[in-house]
Amino acid sequence: MMFVCLNPYKTPEGKWVDPVSKQASALLSEEEARTHHILPWMLKDRQLWVACARTVREDVLQEVALHYEIVFTRALPEELEYAMDRVYGLPKELQHERLGGILLQQEKIGTEDLLYALQTQPQTGGKLGAILSSDNRANFWDIAEGVARQRNLPVVSLVNQAIETARTPSTQSVWDAVEDIFWIHHQCIPLAVYRDTLKVAMVDPEDQFARRTLTERTGLRLSVAITGWRDISAVYAVKYGSTHTARSTGDLVEASPEWSAHKRFSIPQWVGMIVSLVLFGLSLSLWFIPTMVVLNIVVQVFYTLNTIVRMAWILHSSRRPLEVAVTDSDLALVNRAALPIYTILVPLYKEVSVLPTIRRALNNLDYPKDRLDVKILLEADDEETIAAARASRLPNFVDLVVVPTSEPKTKPKACNFGLQRARGEYVVIFDAEDIPESDQLLKAIATFQSVPENVACVQAKLSYFNGMQNMLTRWFTAEYAMWFDLLLPALYAADLPIPLGGTSNHFRTEVLRKIGAWDPYNVTEDADLGIRLHRDGWRTAIMNSTTHEEANSEFVNWVRQRSRWVKGYLQTWFVHMRHPISLWKELGWKGFFGFQIIVGGTPATFLLNPLLWGLTTSWFALGAPLAHELFPGWLYYTSFANLVLGNFAFTYSNVVGMARRGAWDVVKYVVFSPIYWTFMSIAAWKGTWQLITRPSYWEKTMHGLDTSYAENFSQGQGM
Repeated sequence: MMFVCLNPYKTPEGKWVDPVSKQASALLSEEEARTHHILPWMLKDRQLWVACARTVREDVLQEVALHYEIVFTRALPEELEYAMDRVYGLPKELQHERLGGILLQQEKIGTEDLLYALQTQPQTGGKLGAILSSDNRANFWDIAEGVARQRNLPVVSLVNQAIETARTPSTQSVWDAVEDIFWIHHQCIPLAVYRDTLKVAMVDPEDQFARRTLTERTGLRLSVAITGWRDISAVYAVKYGSTHTARSTGDLVEASPEWSAHKRFSIPQWVGMIVSLVLFGLSLSLWFIPTMVVLNIVVQVFYTLNTIVRMAWILHSSRRPLEVAVTDSDLALVNRAALPIYTILVPLYKEVSVLPTIRRALNNLDYPKDRLDVKILLEADDEETIAAARASRLPNFVDLVVVPTSEPKTKPKACNFGLQRARGEYVVIFDAEDIPESDQLLKAIATFQSVPENVACVQAKLSYFNGMQNMLTRWFTAEYAMWFDLLLPALYAADLPIPLGGTSNHFRTEVLRKIGAWDPYNVTEDADLGIRLHRDGWRTAIMNSTTHEEANSEFVNWVRQRSRWVKGYLQTWFVHMRHPISLWKELGWKGFFGFQIIVGGTPATFLLNPLLWGLTTSWFALGAPLAHELFPGWLYYTSFANLVLGNFAFTYSNVVGMARRGAWDVVKYVVFSPIYWTFMSIAAWKGTWQLITRPSYWEKTMHGLDTSYAENFSQGQGM
């Protein structure tokens, strides 16, 4: 007997088709169909195709057989029952038990919405209400009312009484009976205590773990009411707003003050720098030429080692990809029905123009929408963006989180605030203008499943969707290709500490909380976090998924961004060099020197370049006697080799990076990279000055300067 599938399916054009013909089904009464578990489902010529879940008595169809040739087929019992519900409607005794039937009766959803949810449910393992709500096919409050009617439970609206609910005197001990994350993770809150009964509002009354935990912790019987998840979020924000603000700035500083940039330098560092400057000044006054020659030798040795080591990493990475390569076969093995909740944090400040970009990007993610926990982090003083976000028809799985105004006003502080409301087993950071590849979350899951358990972070690659906009964006794109396609994978392969990129870092949430999350005082919190993870015994992997961002296309805006990066790298270097012996022990000698080259050497190179360019220019242009004394013959040739080979090495690295991406149209512009390096030096000196004067000031980078590139790229991605 042929086996058939009776579930509705989607055509390539996106139209839903029900294989069950109502004309065919009408040839048998509902009573006979349900009694004997059979259903006529297709008429073809004079043949009547009948589905059954078990052996049937042919006499049931005796009358029909007088007019048609009967063709029996086999179907799954649940598919057969679902088909009968579509044809005949829900049995009256079940209409109050099934959420889909209730929502249909109340005209909260259409038939196609229910078909979609029922088709999706076995694939993702989600609950019907969550699927309908997260896909914007039903309002979250309609779902709450439907669940309440289904369970014969009261329904309570809390959005307009969040303050009163959070501060109810009788429930304060109940709030304290569990950790604050319990309430948001299980989407429930206490409403009142009456004698021996705790009244609690829940989104999912079937959450037995939450019920059991509350009963055990409080010793009270539970009385459950239904509410919406946005109601839970509103009350939670009132209850823990000030507490979470304090934690966002104070957790790392209080637990591990030596690992935070809340102070520019430690006392030993201040003493060391002052003593070094005094000794250097004294040496210059007594032995000027020898001192400068020795300093020149040190600089040239640094340049030589920096070039050799970086080129070794680049060449190693250029031979073959060193990142974790997740294939389509690997993705096919991911059990979508068992996927965990995934939190996405999107910090947003004065960026109204990029809201459409992030909305499209989130909708395009290939991940069960009912398993997405998206927090768009908005600053309380940014009224324009808050109003625009509330009016922008964001997906129902997006939660707008307003971060109370406090110092420092930085991206890492906002991320720390959002993390305290994260429900996901994993958490990722996306910037507002980001367009991640649609399967990035699935690839991150597959990567976490394939790497050792000590891998706490998976870094996706970064590139730009407007790389060809102008010369500056071309240089920026080439630099990113070298960094994310060659350098970071080489560090991963060598088990060296990896300074993370500012976006598309996927974390195990538990580990991130354990190590204190982001340093709110460090303006490259990503790089610092990567080093702290490595020092604490965790590792970062690089995977073959790319997030496309907006490259800075305006010079002044670019300098603001790059100066912050340099300042942050200097902050990170000084923080982790407070105890160099401990750093050596925790990173090992290879990790220690890798840290010096990447985190210390990157800004040092930008700062030193103008000085060396000036000396080189004076040598050739003026033939100054001083320049000749500073560059004895052997040192001159070493310096000249560094100039030529160093420029070649870093230009070559950018060329290889673009070749790896197949972006040959950008390669020809890479030969002008030395001009780009002068820009870097300008930004580096600005960032160094700000390290002294405004260490934790977050210089805002403007995005959405030209949204047409994001729109065109999104359309090309099929978003």
